[in-house]
Amino acid sequence: MIHFLATVFAGAVAAATWYVDSNGDDAAAGTSPAAAWRSLERVNKEKFAPGDRVLFKRGGLWRGTLLPASGEPGKPVTYSWYGVGPKPILQNSADRSKPEDWFEESPGLWSTRTAKSEQLPFDVGIFICDHGKRWGVKKWRNPEWKVQELEQPLDYWYDPDNKRVVVRFDGNPAKAFSSIELAFTKHVVNEGGKHDVVYDGLCVRYGAAHGFGGGSTRNITIRNCDIYWIGGGLQFWRKDPKTSKIIYPVRFGNGIEFWGNATGHLIERNRLWEVYDAALTNQGRDDIETDIVWRDNVIWNSEYSFEYWNKKLTANITFEHNTCVDAGYGWAHSQRPDRNGAHLMYYSNRAATTNFVVRNNVFCRATEWTMRSALDWRQGLTHDHNLVWNSDGVPIARWLEGKALQKLMWDGYIALGFDPHSDFAEPKFVNPAQRDYRLADGSPGLTLASDGGPVGARDMPGLDKDQSLMGK
Repeated sequence: MIHFLATVFAGAVAAATWYVDSNGDDAAAGTSPAAAWRSLERVNKEKFAPGDRVLFKRGGLWRGTLLPASGEPGKPVTYSWYGVGPKPILQNSADRSKPEDWFEESPGLWSTRTAKSEQLPFDVGIFICDHGKRWGVKKWRNPEWKVQELEQPLDYWYDPDNKRVVVRFDGNPAKAFSSIELAFTKHVVNEGGKHDVVYDGLCVRYGAAHGFGGGSTRNITIRNCDIYWIGGGLQFWRKDPKTSKIIYPVRFGNGIEFWGNATGHLIERNRLWEVYDAALTNQGRDDIETDIVWRDNVIWNSEYSFEYWNKKLTANITFEHNTCVDAGYGWAHSQRPDRNGAHLMYYSNRAATTNFVVRNNVFCRATEWTMRSALDWRQGLTHDHNLVWNSDGVPIARWLEGKALQKLMWDGYIALGFDPHSDFAEPKFVNPAQRDYRLADGSPGLTLASDGGPVGARDMPGLDKDQSLMGK
């Protein structure tokens, strides 16, 4: 009996709460706000137990990559917040906001410094000025060392040999902007191989790979997070299949990506904007993707709102009550070599797919088309009770590829069997200038959902009043 009680007691006290303050001390115990740790490096070193909570102080900012720990079913490791103020910020960028961070190496060309402590160790995928009021246009040096010209103000390239950025600008850029952030081609949260993790109420930004990225994941929940200015880093070089010469680089970066085998995920009540590729995506090659729910998220100014493709097996994917606005209208679109502004990017799904449901959403405006699919997989896909709107004759669908390619307007699209109870009409939002995308009184869609209520995000997330909305 004594042994049994000791075991129960040990299990009851195993879960702990840990505190992280950007003004804390890594030598502290981390077990109270007064003894909070300081850095992501310290957090990443700790071996957390199932059920533990790691709380970041509101108002703080941490640079680098968070490497989460796994929990177990029913006892996730939770990364969240404590205190008051704006959401705690995790970002993977270098601050180069001081005039002394830059020197003029030739008239109108400014470089970051290359002393070892000042080097930029990774490719820079986004050059962010004043938190998104302006941004740089990435050029590149390819493996043949042909340099694209830096012709316009804020054209820049990353020099991997000297680990620096070179930018075209008339005068020291740090005198023109109060903030310059150079986003590294690294995930902000790298959860590859992790399982049973919860993220709640964090701000994830300024990373030129993925905001949340990693393959082979299980039972991940991401809720109430703000995810923005993500992607744009160099992934690989595209070559001409006939000549093998470099055509252009492929840049990448998704807000939340589940790569490869993924199961049991819940993504809800997040806000995502200014994402180079997809705000949300589960994708893979020869993988199994099952039981993933995407709901009540608000997305704008991303090249794609949602991307999916696979080649092996997909089942029970639900994308519902999301509000998706202005696909392809973001910072990245004009500098992409492959413009594809679309809310739903299905590409070439070859997986055996069942119960893939897209319902009760708002899809408002896209630069190219609302939905693109390279293959016909309607047997496993259900689209219905969605409010869809494109202006200026933009197609609803790019359907199939090659000689079968069709660009369909609404009538042709629903003739395929999609969205029999949906509506093609322009939504009216409460205050789109302030990113309040609730449906206003008198808007189409207020009784369109499958339960007779409004479509779009219902449990609408909101930014802290002092959280930046730059780049809107």
